[in-house]
Order: sequence, then C-alpha cells, then structure tokens
Amino acid sequence: MNENPFEKLDPSGLPPGPPPKPAVPAAKAKPKLGKIILQYERAGRGGKEVTILKGLWLESQENRMREALLKEMKRALGTGGALEAREIVLQGDRRETAKAWLLKEGFTTNL
Repeated sequence: MNENPFEKLDPSGLPPGPPPKPAVPAAKAKPKLGKIILQYERAGRGGKEVTILKGLWLESQENRMREALLKEMKRALGTGGALEAREIVLQGDRRETAKAWLLKEGFTTNL
C-alpha cells in the first residue's frame, strides 16, 4: 500500500511542462491614513437615519479631498451623502458597510 503507482512510468516521452511562474510579491498593506469616527444619528432630521463620519483626519483635509472621499464612498456603498461643515453625512444606517470600506482603504475606525 506504500508504493507509488507512478514510479514505474518513464517520463522521457512526456512533453515539457509550462515554465514556472515568477513569484508575485505580496500586496502592500495600505498605509494608515487616520482614524475616522462613525456615528449614527436620527434626531433633528425628521426621523431619517444618517451615518456621520468625522475625526481629526477629515478636519485636517482640504475640501476637495473630503469631496473625493465622499464621492468614492457613495459609489462603493450605493448610497447618497453630503458634506456638512467638516463632516461626511451618508444616508441611512451605513455604519457596518462604511467601516468595512474604510478599513479596506487604510483608515481606522471607532467601531
């Protein structure tokens, strides 16, 4: 039971196999960009649920950077959103999906 059934085959008549593939370097981890605080809010919005993103990293960025981040998040999460002062406001309770997306992009979160 310990013998290999392929030991007796003659490999001289076989065609050459495909060339070995070059080793692919591991994907680099994205640099830590900053901490973003995710907050759920409903008060003062007519009963509508929103997810608010804020933090020092967002406050320190120029308006065009916040707009670019908002645009990417809206497309990735499939939701609406807006900039209010120095915060990003997403429509609906998007805490879990926003957290997953932010972690994938290299941010840290409070959740």
